Amino acid sequence: MTSRRRLGGLLVRAGAASALILGTVGLAAAPAHADNAMVLNGPSAAAAGSQVTVTATGSITDGTVVLTGQNGQQYGDTYNYGFGASFASFTFTMPNSPSPLTLTAANYDTGGGPAGFSGPLTINLASGVTTSSTISAPNNAKVGTATKITVTVNATNGSAYAPTGQVIVRDQNGNTVTTMGLTKQGSGSSYAYWWWTPASPGTYIFTAYYNGDGVALGSTSPADAVNASGSGNTITLTAPGTMTVGIPVTLTATLVPASIQGSVGFTFNSAPISGSIAIVGGKASMQWTPTTPGNATLGASYTTNGGLSGSTSDPVTIVSGPAQQDRITLVQPGVGPWGPNGVYTVPNGGSFTFSASTASGAPVTLSESGPCQVSGLSLTAQAGSGQCNLVASSGGGNGFAAVQYGYTVNLVPGNQTAVVAAPQSGRFKKGRSLVLEGPGNADTNAGQNINWTITKGKNKICKLQYPSNGSVTLKLIKKGHCMVKANAPGVAGQWNPYNLRRSYHVF
Repeated sequence: MTSRRRLGGLLVRAGAASALILGTVGLAAAPAHADNAMVLNGPSAAAAGSQVTVTATGSITDGTVVLTGQNGQQYGDTYNYGFGASFASFTFTMPNSPSPLTLTAANYDTGGGPAGFSGPLTINLASGVTTSSTISAPNNAKVGTATKITVTVNATNGSAYAPTGQVIVRDQNGNTVTTMGLTKQGSGSSYAYWWWTPASPGTYIFTAYYNGDGVALGSTSPADAVNASGSGNTITLTAPGTMTVGIPVTLTATLVPASIQGSVGFTFNSAPISGSIAIVGGKASMQWTPTTPGNATLGASYTTNGGLSGSTSDPVTIVSGPAQQDRITLVQPGVGPWGPNGVYTVPNGGSFTFSASTASGAPVTLSESGPCQVSGLSLTAQAGSGQCNLVASSGGGNGFAAVQYGYTVNLVPGNQTAVVAAPQSGRFKKGRSLVLEGPGNADTNAGQNINWTITKGKNKICKLQYPSNGSVTLKLIKKGHCMVKANAPGVAGQWNPYNLRRSYHVF
């Protein structure tokens, strides 16, 4: 026997017969040729995930009423109604799609045949769904290693709409890092992720921008910081992988972010080898000399002024020696590297500054004996003959022994210089007077007097004049070609003769 119950004043029957009818009817949309016997009433727009009620009114034949969408999917329950019912209500959840939902109701009689159909009802998806965006990233990342960073965009205010579209991720300078499409991950939530590989240590800040999709509104995530280090932790220890007994090395602890304030302590096989060393600019360093060969573990631990702490450790190998000597690279600008025990020539008065480096990272110091002057990495020759013996030294460290390189510097006469006013060779108008030498500029840097002579056009095209102020001028008296020269004698073994030439075309 079929059971009966009443719903909203209507007689509802559920049983084998109804199931059979439903199995015959299925969820197909109403045939296009059926007469419309019902009218659908419902909202014109609704938010995704919200509860919606649609009512079919009109003459309903004894049987079943089904509400379907344009894709054939059923919305709400299937009901059996007694003969002469005037309405049927369907309650369902709005789908998570930005497309409008078009619904049609179909009435089937007890024999399963069509008894009437409604006209379509279109419900648009309501726009203006607010969202919130977040970035989920680890606090620390390892340089050179890919790290997964996820962006999540959630609908707010209880909406079940899963946002679609794209998110843009930018760094602290506003540069675009990546653009990603969203993937639905549940009711009211979507996500996207990328694999980020930091190239160097530092603090990186990311912000995600969701642009919205026409239904969901855009949102911006809070900025999220990721600290990249060589260890993947807050603290990274830098030390040579191989060390030599008796050779000092530099141990450096680097912390991210560099703004951390506090102190660092170093250990060897878990035993302290330093006191507390203040963190300055994100670093703390010490020099340490290994005393025992073998495989060991160096460690570094930090404590911040705020009470946070952490540590890291690295395996090292200590050998008994002999230690490898350091290597010095000394480069003269415009010439190139100087080789150990090499012989080089520098003219009197010549001066330049080397660039220098070592394999150990230690600084290079210069010393000399002879008529040269050394200041830092600068060398100045102060004679035109003889030799200077230059020595470059490195204190070694980081597994390298101290070393010294020697160089021989042969000194040769230099070229004299002078302050003259003579214009460069060229064209000048007849009647002009050219200043060749200003008052008080009669000597070269070697103290030699400058002598001016006309080598072409003398007294015909041009003429030397010597005003009372001590200068030398050239009077251009006629059209033609005038040539002058300035000479100063050399200083034996110290300075080469001084020579200057000028050619003037007078028009």
